[in-house]
Amino acid sequence: MTWVVSEQHGAVAVLTLNNPEQYNAMRRGLLGDLHAALRAALADASVRAILLTGAGKGFCAGAELGSGTFSAGADVAPWMRAELSPLLEAMRNADKPIVVAVNGPAAGAGVGLALAGDIVLAARSAKFVLSFVKLGAALDAGTSLLLQRSIGVARARALALLGRPLGAEQAAEWGLIYQVFEDSELMTEAMAIAQQLAGGPPISIGLIKQQVERGWSASLAETLDDEAERQGQAFVTADLREGAAAFVEKRAARFTGR
Repeated sequence: MTWVVSEQHGAVAVLTLNNPEQYNAMRRGLLGDLHAALRAALADASVRAILLTGAGKGFCAGAELGSGTFSAGADVAPWMRAELSPLLEAMRNADKPIVVAVNGPAAGAGVGLALAGDIVLAARSAKFVLSFVKLGAALDAGTSLLLQRSIGVARARALALLGRPLGAEQAAEWGLIYQVFEDSELMTEAMAIAQQLAGGPPISIGLIKQQVERGWSASLAETLDDEAERQGQAFVTADLREGAAAFVEKRAARFTGR
């Protein structure tokens, strides 16, 4: 059994976590399957955007309760470095846009997995829970960084220390996610956004992703220099010439990634 179902709809690869009985908890094999599916989508020239979601009523419940994870002791650290960290880094560093549709609860490392995407959407019934403190655990899956940069230190600290669930609407109000949709509309809206990204200029999108990622820790001088460098890369592409021509001619641009 594969723990991640991969399907392609036009230029969009849809990756679905497939452990619905456990709210898509990160049981053994799931992270490896997701990383393999992600690598395949990134290597496929016909794929220009990726949509990640979960099967059933949950997005991802984090670590699998009742498994050997919580008896691993200090060995959990090398496992995280070998399995979890490379996946999240691959998502953040991907040159293709990743839309995440949080279709239900995201807990623990599931929150970090969701926030590793570029555009995060949620069903109205979804919630985000930093459940680590209730288990006596530390933060992981990038949550100690990604949360405070999205919603600020005070809110991130409170969510982490109290372990209280954050509803989808409040998550959007705070800036943790981009947008909330009715449960029945989530996948339709997520696919529409993914298809819009897939029809966009791939080089430009990749450059913008790199800029936003780099801008988190760069100075203004470094940012300005980096912007000049990347704009120089964009201005020699056929896509930029096509985009400029389409703007003048008042028509939809046809981007080819060249």
